[in-house]
Amino acid sequence: MRLFAAAAVILITASLYGATENFKPAIPDVPVLTQDGKSVRFYTDLVKGNAVAVNFIFTNCKTICPMLGGMFTNLQKQNAREVRLISVSIDPTVDTPRRLKEWGAKFHPGPSWTFVTGRQADIDQILKAFGAYTSQPQAHLPITIVGSDATGIWTRNYGFLSGPELALVVARVTGAAQKTEVGSK
Repeated sequence: MRLFAAAAVILITASLYGATENFKPAIPDVPVLTQDGKSVRFYTDLVKGNAVAVNFIFTNCKTICPMLGGMFTNLQKQNAREVRLISVSIDPTVDTPRRLKEWGAKFHPGPSWTFVTGRQADIDQILKAFGAYTSQPQAHLPITIVGSDATGIWTRNYGFLSGPELALVVARVTGAAQKTEVGSK
């Protein structure tokens, strides 16, 4: 019960204040399955060379996860720059590619939004790399990672950001790459 109470306090505080922290992940290049059943490598095929926003969901979730899906829907509407959206299942024993596709359809994902699942050990590596690991899916926090492999800037964002707020984080993360491109001409 104490764990639940502590998680609730963190969740409420993070949700109200939208806390953000910078960090440097060691992103694993583990195999994952997309919502279409295609086997890809997490780093090589999804992250490498891209600006990404990553969230952590599971299809049986009725609280946090639909809100995280809505955040990505709003980001798709707000985002003027290319950013790859990746939703990682934190319950891969239940979340098959088909279940992810059905769950994701509610949010009208565009072509740059990928839902992934895989072996529990591989998903755990991803979760740990991003500081989002939990042994119980129901205890996970609303964390959205925004980072750029090109700029090396990575943020861990707690809470529920609006589309414009999340787009601003993406712009800050990717802005360094644009300045570098302009400065090198």
